[in-house]
Amino acid sequence: MYEGCNKTALTSQSAIAGALLSLMEEKPYSRISVSEICKCAGVSRQTFYTLFESKDNVIAFELERKYCFRPEEHECCRSSMSLEDICHAYSIYITECRDILALLVRNDILYLLQDNLYNSFLSCSFYLPECPGRDRVYAADFLAGGLTGVARNYVQQDSTASREHLENILYSLFSGSFFR
Repeated sequence: MYEGCNKTALTSQSAIAGALLSLMEEKPYSRISVSEICKCAGVSRQTFYTLFESKDNVIAFELERKYCFRPEEHECCRSSMSLEDICHAYSIYITECRDILALLVRNDILYLLQDNLYNSFLSCSFYLPECPGRDRVYAADFLAGGLTGVARNYVQQDSTASREHLENILYSLFSGSFFR
């Protein structure tokens, strides 16, 4: 994926991402071709493949650019990050991003959210700073998987749970209180 600062390339990246999301509103992700995306975005296939490796790469770009869960940006997580803080911040994220989450669920590409969450935790300096490297990686993967599953169920249940209920469910699941 292109990560430079050329304004034309960045504009084309945004156009491609917008085109793909727009097409996903009309038809399944699996039936959208790169040619359709290029036509909708007004770019050539060469431009597409210069900027992105695949459709998945476009979604990953858009998640990172506009829909990334960055716990350190939430007021409660700015200097440290407890389980309560993560549950609070993620319950806000789920309710605010329900539209993109619904698109990911409907198109069976929620694994891209899980990858995004995993990378977000690992890049956050406040996330388990004292935890040894390998253990921190396992913890990030476990948390990303669980949070992704809760997001999927939230969408599949028509996004009816309140933010507070989601926060309580998340905390109960990750603290182990359901299994005592």
